[in-house]
Amino acid sequence: MPKKVSQGPSPRELMKPEEGEVICVVKKMLGAEHIVVLCTDGKQRTARIPGRMRKKVWIKEGDVVLVAPWDFQSDKGDIMYRYMHDEIRKLVENKIVDREVLDQLRG
Repeated sequence: MPKKVSQGPSPRELMKPEEGEVICVVKKMLGAEHIVVLCTDGKQRTARIPGRMRKKVWIKEGDVVLVAPWDFQSDKGDIMYRYMHDEIRKLVENKIVDREVLDQLRG
């Protein structure tokens, strides 16, 4: 009997920031599912990793993430998505975010 041959992981659809969401770079892990991020709008925020991402999506310093700032406290927000390396390249190619901005945020 022939074995099943997989085609590899299917490519994920590129998550573009919607209204009220910003692209950020992780600067520091605070613990208890909280991190400090620097955003493309120039603000530094404390972001929270929601329960649906805990232990499923591992986030480390230097990662590019999509953050939805809170309406009532703009210096805090929730992480919506973590971008992979190929997705970051697509963001730059589609001119959603500049390479220089990401390099400045990363340090």
